[in-house]
Amino acid sequence: MESNSIEEKKESSLLLALIPMLSMVVLIGVGNLWMGIDLKFILLLCALIAGGVARYAGVTVDQMIAAIGTVFKKAFPVVLILIAIGGIVGTWIYSGTVPYLIYYGLKVLHPDYLLVTTFIVTAAVSTFTGTSYGSAATAGVAFMGIGWSMGIPAPMVAGAVISGAVFGDKISPVSDTTNVSAISANITVYQHIRGMLPNVLISAAIAIVAFTILGLYNGGSAVINDDVQGIITDLEGMFNFNLFMLLPAIIVFVGGYKGYNPVVLMIFSSLIAIVIGAISNGFGMQDGAVAMISGFNVSMFDSDVINPNNISDKLTLLLNRGGFNGMMSGAVLFCVLSISFGAIMETYGALTKLANLLLKRVRSTFGLIVSAFFSGAILNGISGSAMFSMLTIGQLFTQPFKNRNVPAPVLSRSMENSMTLLESLLPWHTTGAYMALTLGIGTLEYLPYAFFNIIGIALFFVLSYRTVGKLKL
Repeated sequence: MESNSIEEKKESSLLLALIPMLSMVVLIGVGNLWMGIDLKFILLLCALIAGGVARYAGVTVDQMIAAIGTVFKKAFPVVLILIAIGGIVGTWIYSGTVPYLIYYGLKVLHPDYLLVTTFIVTAAVSTFTGTSYGSAATAGVAFMGIGWSMGIPAPMVAGAVISGAVFGDKISPVSDTTNVSAISANITVYQHIRGMLPNVLISAAIAIVAFTILGLYNGGSAVINDDVQGIITDLEGMFNFNLFMLLPAIIVFVGGYKGYNPVVLMIFSSLIAIVIGAISNGFGMQDGAVAMISGFNVSMFDSDVINPNNISDKLTLLLNRGGFNGMMSGAVLFCVLSISFGAIMETYGALTKLANLLLKRVRSTFGLIVSAFFSGAILNGISGSAMFSMLTIGQLFTQPFKNRNVPAPVLSRSMENSMTLLESLLPWHTTGAYMALTLGIGTLEYLPYAFFNIIGIALFFVLSYRTVGKLKL
């Protein structure tokens, strides 16, 4: 009887394991970076190539489809969060929540300290909610608007947003990746967090200094000029600002801290935002539904209140965003294509083959830790699913770590660092694509300014080497 289970992996040769990966590198480099072909189309081609190789290896089409379904089932909670975030962005602009934060941010924040403030506030939001996606879409979007209005380079602000969002996601006890890392290494979530603290805190301290210096260097030329004053004036005329506009944000932040389901919180927050927008700003309830499904648009304003044609292009680009539809055609589609590629490769054992190849070449304890890091990074980069990658790496490396008497928290932080720090810097990854879409800045543009991520990766190897030294004592 033929089985469609992904668990029954076929033996793969090294050549067959490498063909889809090398194809992805070539197609992304030539097709996307050089020719400018849409990355989603590139991922589709990569999945088809992986499918052709899998078929050559003897995997049936039905088995491939079943494998995709199995992996997608694990990633489905993340997909729901992505869709819900689209609704959050659209309705929070509709309600005035995001404009409220931008408005007072422009009036209170000094350009010199915007970058470091962005990092700290986004980190706090991410820690409370447990989601880097949600913090980037809420506080991150607001800070992008403030920075854009002040004339501070958008890639720098995006780098600060990414850094803060990832910081909170790594140490929050309600973060999905934090919990899955702990589960995969068979430890508690608090053991995992304690094991990550040295890396996280040192990286954050260095990032704060770096963002402060960068802000002082670039903020001096960013003054509150007539353009900024014009945006403040436009926002005053467009929205009737009041404290109730902060309620949708409070629901998400407090609910996330209490551990409630993030999808339920976001949907509830969006519905409350629709009510607030209708009452405070005079929009129709049907406009709220449109904002949630298709995104907010300045054309929703009554021309008697403010003429949409008189709104600056900069402010229009900032406000016209969000909605389920945009997320479905963007980050969710990336997720489906990335998962399909990785799941098909695993049907003929390609990913396991590559991981085992690394294990065979390990000669030291430090080499084992480094192998776990790069195996997780490669698997996550290929599959586009951190959940799938962590569970797989946990199965492959738990026993080798025990054999060398390496504490389990070292394995859990190896997995976490290889994924949360790196995935937002990969243009083809679901997270990288989501951040670029949400913040409106290309992944490679903000990459040099994602200080926390870059420092964290480098520091991981330094601290791991010191850990090995202590184990030998």
